[in-house]
Amino acid sequence: MNNTLEMPTLYKRLSNIGLPQKYIQEKALPEWWDTELENDPVAVLEVAGRIAKRLGLDMASVLNPDAPITFKKISSPKFKKTQKSDENRLVVAQGLAARIAEMVTYACKQPFLSLSTDAVEIRDSILEKHTHIDLDAVLNFCWRCGIPVVHFSEFPKGVIKMDGMAAFLNGRPVIVLSSNHKYSAQLLFIILHEIGHIASGHVQDCILIDEKITKEIQDTEENQANDFAKTILFGEPDKYQWGKQSDSIQLARVARQLANKDRVQAGALALNYAWQRNEWNIGVGALKILEPRPNAPVIVNRYLEKGLDWESLDPDSEEYLKFVTGV
Repeated sequence: MNNTLEMPTLYKRLSNIGLPQKYIQEKALPEWWDTELENDPVAVLEVAGRIAKRLGLDMASVLNPDAPITFKKISSPKFKKTQKSDENRLVVAQGLAARIAEMVTYACKQPFLSLSTDAVEIRDSILEKHTHIDLDAVLNFCWRCGIPVVHFSEFPKGVIKMDGMAAFLNGRPVIVLSSNHKYSAQLLFIILHEIGHIASGHVQDCILIDEKITKEIQDTEENQANDFAKTILFGEPDKYQWGKQSDSIQLARVARQLANKDRVQAGALALNYAWQRNEWNIGVGALKILEPRPNAPVIVNRYLEKGLDWESLDPDSEEYLKFVTGV
């Protein structure tokens, strides 16, 4: 039995759970670490503790050279996955995202007020302060209610990502987005879907992971969350019965017209067309016309930067959270 913690062995043990050495070196090591410190047992012990804390790993398992490394259990996970997907492939994404959610909920400035269980009421509340239901309006609403939203997608290469995650941690709901979609309407719908899960009581005692939000997943909670999202967007879940659009240009034109009338982001209408008719080429083409320079993840984390009390985090957690969210 070897009780000495050594970096090569630590890298191997981390790699065994889906955290390869390159990822650890690029994302999880503190700024002060130097490879020359690998021969210093005290420094290795210190950096192992930092890695565990940053990545949400069980500290005891990391510090025991003879134990398998595990993620710290914050709350029981509930996986909403595609039919053929193995939920074990989502464990790494869930563990890393849960640690981000834990830090964000701890540092959120605004106390959690409440969240209506009525989607129409939420829509009306948003439109009292904004001209349209769009990404900025919904992010503003979430942070005003004390529901932090963060975009985090810094996962190891090959790890199955998720569209979104909703949880209730440190006395408040939180939404983590991991989708690589850049268009505002795409992240908007994921946020509203997660709001639907929170408002419907689906995450009271668990962390809920949406691998991919689609209408093909036959699940009562997923259907409820989808309908909740569409009701906030449009006022009712099945408001539009789309006829065939000849191309993306026509869809973008129609979406703009309806957006002004119905007070909703035009891109959300283009997505609704693609969702309803399964014509994603036309729908995404319209998004490119409506939002030629998309940067939705950046927008999401701008609100994060303003909404957190960064000084409430310890320096190492602050350093890591800023690094992986790009703020």
